[in-house]
Amino acid sequence: MKIIYAGQFRDSSGYAVAARGYLKALDEYLQKNPGKFELKVYTAILVPSSKLTEEEIDLLNKYEFKDNDEIENFTKSEYLVLWHFPPPLVLFADDRFGACNNCSPSIMKILKRSDYNVNFVAWETSLIPEEWDQVYDYVQPNRLIVPCEWNQEVFSKNRVNVPCDVVPHIIEEKSTIKKPINLPVDLDNKFVVFSMSQWTSRKGFDKLIQAFSAEFGNSDDVLLVLKTFGSSTHNDERIRNEIKAYRNSILLSGNDKVTKNNILLIPGFISNENISWLYEKTDLFSLLSRGEGFGLTIAEALSQNVPVMVPKEGGHIDYISPEAAFFVNGMWDSCTFSMPPYESDGDWFIPSVKSARKQLRRAYNIWKNDKNELTIMGSKGNKYIKNSDKYTPLSVGKQMFESLEKSFLQNNFKNADPIKSKILELKKKIEKTDDLEQSIKILKDSFKGEECVILATGPSLTNKDVEHVKNKLKGKLVFTIKQAQDLYEDVSHFHFFNCANLPTYESKVLPEHYKYKTDGPISVASSNYPAGQRWSPYQKYSLFFKIPIRTEINDEFLCKTKKYDDYLLEKTIQRPCGPGIMFETVMYMAVHLGVKKITAIGYDLSSAKTKKADDHKHFYGGTENLINRGDVLGWEMGANIEASESAYEWLKEKGIDFELASDQSVLSDVIPRVKI
Repeated sequence: MKIIYAGQFRDSSGYAVAARGYLKALDEYLQKNPGKFELKVYTAILVPSSKLTEEEIDLLNKYEFKDNDEIENFTKSEYLVLWHFPPPLVLFADDRFGACNNCSPSIMKILKRSDYNVNFVAWETSLIPEEWDQVYDYVQPNRLIVPCEWNQEVFSKNRVNVPCDVVPHIIEEKSTIKKPINLPVDLDNKFVVFSMSQWTSRKGFDKLIQAFSAEFGNSDDVLLVLKTFGSSTHNDERIRNEIKAYRNSILLSGNDKVTKNNILLIPGFISNENISWLYEKTDLFSLLSRGEGFGLTIAEALSQNVPVMVPKEGGHIDYISPEAAFFVNGMWDSCTFSMPPYESDGDWFIPSVKSARKQLRRAYNIWKNDKNELTIMGSKGNKYIKNSDKYTPLSVGKQMFESLEKSFLQNNFKNADPIKSKILELKKKIEKTDDLEQSIKILKDSFKGEECVILATGPSLTNKDVEHVKNKLKGKLVFTIKQAQDLYEDVSHFHFFNCANLPTYESKVLPEHYKYKTDGPISVASSNYPAGQRWSPYQKYSLFFKIPIRTEINDEFLCKTKKYDDYLLEKTIQRPCGPGIMFETVMYMAVHLGVKKITAIGYDLSSAKTKKADDHKHFYGGTENLINRGDVLGWEMGANIEASESAYEWLKEKGIDFELASDQSVLSDVIPRVKI
């Protein structure tokens, strides 16, 4: 797998800072996994920066294309382009960019010649600009990568019909060395609020200055430190004038103007060591952005054990512990800026000055009582990030590679896995309609004559050699039930689960393997309860079957009535209730798809230890190393064992072979046993 990473690596822009971080992550992953892929960097330079560290320069020198010949040789065979730009930039890159090392092929040429391309992008409102969609129509990316879950939601809902993965930025301490700055004011013995970002309207400096001035405008023991930089239209003098205007727009009680000069602007470049020193002197970091795709400076502050005051909505929420934050309320409202591309119809989150004042006062009171309490809050935020193990360079590199690999494989499914290719096509079709009956019609006989394997959750599946089983599954349609997905995610074509039985549903924390993935299996959810009730509201699915409350229909359980023809999917979308409902739903789906043979693994109805029908603790609860958890009534086991024979005969009548590869199953002996 050959990858060209195209980005603004040598710029001073936010995109460049992010790209250098991801390059570091990919490099670290490659060092731990040599030969996993081949990486080259194409650097497009918009605004050259002289502020790169030696480490960054060495890393770029290691991977950058040296000349045109190297580009030509690299692109002769199959390759993928990861392009790290806002989409419109690639359309006029030739006019605005210069390429590193005087390389002549443009970004667009490299993109159009590639076999696969993935756009890494971040956005700050609820609606992506129309011109972005037009670029995607032209460039045809196979996948998008975004830095936060909110962005994933935005891009998935807005026009873009390609898979979208979340890969966060790396979060690490900027520098362990601290170098003081000669400032006109002493930071000691003051409540120091620090904010750092580019001076743009989106970053919300107006809201922060207004809130700070209204709350502390006439206080001596507080200081707001602003480390910012302007643009071609915002020099230092203009920034100072705007700060003054924001301060003077706030009237205190008695209509008194703000009198204290307790806002300090630090313009120009300062080193990472200087910034680390500033964090050491900071009691509270704040950025009241109207929209953030990630919020690098917020993450940086937390890595320095500094608590943060930030809006309660945005991309930064992914990594912030509530114990380390002063969240500011606000409202979603339309972008009114005339500056492209924010003139779109999207909404962003506008922080409330009133709420910010309240949180500033709360932080100040904590500092006044014991400033160490704020440091403790910040350390909890840092610990929260480190404990997640998602934001280290190695972890981010792994996530990035896995996403790129999916894109690479996605376009090779027709050759490598025709079943997977068909699944993705069907998934797109059924998810374009909200009508379950229509979706069922789309799926009818789509795998006619194929063989399928059902991976249930009994102990015999847990005891199998996973890699051995995976090899045996090649060329077969694979259904996973509930937690069987944990072991067989990469070979699963359909994933069936009961929402109310999801692990940790009470805490609303969705396990990784249950998260909806655009390029993942067709997910089929069932529940006695509506979406969001008694199960995670964040669970997404391709199909959802509502099943009745079991206590209301005890006498109608399928294992009692054995009326199998009543529940064919072409007859009714209603599912029966009772023991074994998930396996029954899979069985009906297999019949509906037109398969000729079903092999079940892990359909045991027994314990691993005794193989007795009445010893059923393994089924949902009990032994730690088993897949499933919960409780089952004793009579249900016996009823299912008895019904298994009639189910086998019913399938046989339909011309479908049914066999068990479960050496511990207590189902009827009539059902053939096989080894796998």
